[in-house]
Amino acid sequence: MMKKILFLIVFLLLLNPLYAEMTPGDISYYTEEYPPYNFSDNDMATGFATEILLKMFEKLNVNKTAKDIRVVPWARGFNDIQKKKNVCLYTMTRTDERVKKYGFRWVGPIINTGSVLFAQKSKNIKINSMEDVKKYRVCAIRDDVAEQTIVRMGYSIDDVDRTASPVSIAKKILKDRCQLWPYGEIATKWILKKNGFNVDDFEVVYQLTEKESMFFAFNQRTPDSVVVPLQKAFDELKAEGVVDKIISTYLR
Repeated sequence: MMKKILFLIVFLLLLNPLYAEMTPGDISYYTEEYPPYNFSDNDMATGFATEILLKMFEKLNVNKTAKDIRVVPWARGFNDIQKKKNVCLYTMTRTDERVKKYGFRWVGPIINTGSVLFAQKSKNIKINSMEDVKKYRVCAIRDDVAEQTIVRMGYSIDDVDRTASPVSIAKKILKDRCQLWPYGEIATKWILKKNGFNVDDFEVVYQLTEKESMFFAFNQRTPDSVVVPLQKAFDELKAEGVVDKIISTYLR
């Protein structure tokens, strides 16, 4: 009799969502405005990373669409992924700091890219070292990997003009309210073009990092039952040529 009761208790616990094994469909997916990787269009997430994620959902029969992906400011998503175990944030550059300090789990890599410093071309700014960077005012996206990089390299966080909008940074650069903009080169050029800026008014004046890998990142408590099938789905899409095909349509 006691065995039957114990069996019934275990069975009921397994039916309870609090005790059931977490799956990719149980995750809240966040992204930011970082085109062409990920951005919003008609109030829905898009971009090549988003399209790849949706293809992964298809492979795993996950009942989620672009409408289920929330486009939020990077700082908010970065805060939530640290505190909530059911959160994915993409695309995130994998760095030693993010691996050791936050223990994020990773699916990918989606693409390899690097961070640079942009400046207004007419200012003829020359940067050869971080000592040169310290002579200028820096505008950066709060908690972005490029901001974290210049701070790690010696630029004071207190001297950074921090914001959530790359468009506002571009305007500040042109008005000389700040002189240097650390960000990804591909994303910066895309943002400038799509928002009516003349890309030729800006130039890369310094390479902050060499090629780094970008991933779908998950809270450190996310179980294997989520990460493993998503990585398997990604690997299959990569092997089938789907990942590279999607990316190429955005980078032509």
